[in-house]
Amino acid sequence: MNFQLFNGKVKSTKSRRPLELIFKEEYFDRYEAFNKERHYKTAKGKRELKNKMRYSGFV
Repeated sequence: MNFQLFNGKVKSTKSRRPLELIFKEEYFDRYEAFNKERHYKTAKGKRELKNKMRYSGFV
């Protein structure tokens, strides 16, 4: 996990602190994680994330 995001050391998230972790997935290797992250940045991936959060009771 990138704790730099939570510590305010990343410019893009520094002004939006404090951050709260609401979703986590684990992968066996960086390649698989990178591909999933790219997928979640697409329109289809964003819809999937919204649905996962909605059905988990978060949203």
